[in-house]
Amino acid sequence: MTAGFVWHVRFVSRSTNEIAERIVGVLTNPLDLLNGLPFAFTILAILLAHEMGHYLACRYYGIRATLPYVIPGPPPFNPFGTFGAIIKIKSAFADRRQLFDVGIAGPLAGFIFIIPALIIGLQQSTELVFTEPVRQSMDFGEPLVFRLATPLFFPGHPDATIRLHPIGWAAWFGMLATSINLLPIGQLDGGHMVYALFGTRSHRVISYTVFGALIGISLYSWPMMGYLLFAFILLFMGFRHPRPRTEFPPLGMGRKIIALVGLVIFILTFIPVPVRIIEHLGRL
Repeated sequence: MTAGFVWHVRFVSRSTNEIAERIVGVLTNPLDLLNGLPFAFTILAILLAHEMGHYLACRYYGIRATLPYVIPGPPPFNPFGTFGAIIKIKSAFADRRQLFDVGIAGPLAGFIFIIPALIIGLQQSTELVFTEPVRQSMDFGEPLVFRLATPLFFPGHPDATIRLHPIGWAAWFGMLATSINLLPIGQLDGGHMVYALFGTRSHRVISYTVFGALIGISLYSWPMMGYLLFAFILLFMGFRHPRPRTEFPPLGMGRKIIALVGLVIFILTFIPVPVRIIEHLGRL
């Protein structure tokens, strides 16, 4: 809610001085924090839908798993207020089909909530006009689905800079979390799917290839870290994937088609450079 309040202040304010005044003003008007609820509700709905997709798939197959844990990331260390959510799976998968179904269920469920959040967020957003002569700011990258949707709400302004509504920012974080989870590496959701589709050897090769790609993207986006920190967290966790109790039966055509749907979701939500520093020339 606190993170959502900050996004709300950034959305309604027209200058850096106004932002500072509104944030300080919450000390005398603490109920202003409630303006962060739309963001908080949206981001938690997306994260919990993703994890509940995994959890319900586990329950369907009788796999022991915890309910979702939401990981806090308090501002100002994390502008989104959370590092995501996880469940802990406590028993082995019986076969590749179970592994695949549990892996894909989370991204599918989360994406169902991301789309209406993105639509509402863009509906409430406005075009941003910079009035200061020179302004340096953090620029958040745009996933493909965002680029495709923006012209529908801002026709005739293909290069418009958008003042994104807090609900839109919650959708943005949901897309980032979804694409990261769909990376075909280690024990991420994408790693589960790749193992289920191709087996141990291919999973290992793809995991190391994706790790190298994350390092390359991070170097490209320097001095911002990009995915560098996340890449080393994955390296610390290891790329080895536990085997299911049996490698058979193989996935059928239906699940392979669903895997293509997962690939499309990854392409739509992936953000090559999540954050960079840019300078804007304002209108005098």
